[in-house]
Amino acid sequence: MLTLGVTFATVVGWWVLASWAKPKLPYPPGPKGLPFIGNVLDIDPQAPRPTYAQWSKTYGDIVYIRIFGQDIIIVNSEKTARILADGRSEIYSDRYRSSVYKHFGTSRVTFVLEYGKEWKTHRKLFHLSLRNDVVGRYNDLHLNHARQLSENILRDNSNSFEHLDLYANAIITELVYGRRVEGKDDPVFVMASALTEVLNKEVTADRIGLVKVMPFLLHLPSWFPGAGFKRKARQCRKLATEMVDLPFAMAKDELERGVLPHCMISDMLKQGGVEESSAKAAVSSTASVLKTIMLVMILHPDVQDKVHAELDTVVGRGTIPTFADRPRLPYLQAVLYEVMRWNPPASLGLPHATTTSDIYEGYYIPKGTLVHFIFANRAMKDHGYDDPDRFDPTRHLTPDGQLSPESRQHNLIFYGFGKRVCPGRFFADHSIWAATAVIMSTLKFGKAKDSSGKYIEVEPIFPNGLISCPAPFSCSVTSRPVE
Repeated sequence: MLTLGVTFATVVGWWVLASWAKPKLPYPPGPKGLPFIGNVLDIDPQAPRPTYAQWSKTYGDIVYIRIFGQDIIIVNSEKTARILADGRSEIYSDRYRSSVYKHFGTSRVTFVLEYGKEWKTHRKLFHLSLRNDVVGRYNDLHLNHARQLSENILRDNSNSFEHLDLYANAIITELVYGRRVEGKDDPVFVMASALTEVLNKEVTADRIGLVKVMPFLLHLPSWFPGAGFKRKARQCRKLATEMVDLPFAMAKDELERGVLPHCMISDMLKQGGVEESSAKAAVSSTASVLKTIMLVMILHPDVQDKVHAELDTVVGRGTIPTFADRPRLPYLQAVLYEVMRWNPPASLGLPHATTTSDIYEGYYIPKGTLVHFIFANRAMKDHGYDDPDRFDPTRHLTPDGQLSPESRQHNLIFYGFGKRVCPGRFFADHSIWAATAVIMSTLKFGKAKDSSGKYIEVEPIFPNGLISCPAPFSCSVTSRPVE
């Protein structure tokens, strides 16, 4: 009891001192918070995007809040994001130094590493295998897995989400480790799926902020009220270690025996002087985008009909597209751009952190501030989309039906800003295009029927998480036979 009292007094004292230490310049505008807890009650942790969108309308392109003593700014404008993340990258490229990452076993994963030597080593290794001028060598890999994906969905559409997860994980595993994932029971896939689920639900911004001002939470027993996440953390650490160590050990053994196919690990280990912890790091996901594409095809059958018509005209009914066909399929590409705009997978993004204090347009931004660059462009104000909640691929087309140069450039923001831009963005782009082109050339999606023969309505529901992914929904899938 005495320990809790001392801890509480310490936290309150810290808050009082922080309140007295006011900067000479004002913080950016934002909603006024409550003592100690700040703005935590203003945000629905299950659906924060509507609140952020409303704040952008009220306060402008940059919004300041505090949650349990943690300074946070929310950037809703691409122009402002580029000024900060691109123009001032030395300040805005860090990650928050949170013990939460260590407890969940992810402290050395590239996307959460602090801005420094190890992070730069990781980026260099990714660039070696995933830069734009070399990802074309993986095109056959994408298309082969996409054909298998189409067959899996047609055979068992009740588990379409699982097939999409398998597609994304199988490609990444083969890319990184040179190892084929044989099916949903493959141990690597099972571990990756479990790890993704835990991270998406448990490693949240509010938890990170809470642990910062009350670090003793990490030392409470898991049965203590409010500390139940520690059980998940223990499970996550085990999964993270196993998921990396098992395929890495297999790949290293095959390399030493001279039987390892060309892959990222072979490139990395052959460089010499590369730490295993750096060579093990590889994170990517396309499944959430593909699930949204399926959802869109059911919600907007007119869009699906236009995609089918373009494929039939350009490639031919019953013919599987290749990457050589991509420039001749502008409407398909416009659909992908609109999916990324309508529901970007990293809609809130993992926050950046400032390495030092900064001043932007007369506003003071403290050192260690978490910076959320909002990728949900329905909240971004500097693009002027008409009726932004409406799904409309023609936004990205010129009057003569070609892709607009502005959309090509604008689509890049969904992979991040500045030095934290996703290193696997070109590979992910190829992976998403291949899967979409193949399944749309071979399959047709529609509403499922219940036992009485009535159509089951589908609602676009996106549960909160690190990755914005639609909630599971029922659908019907039929093949598109050659006519």
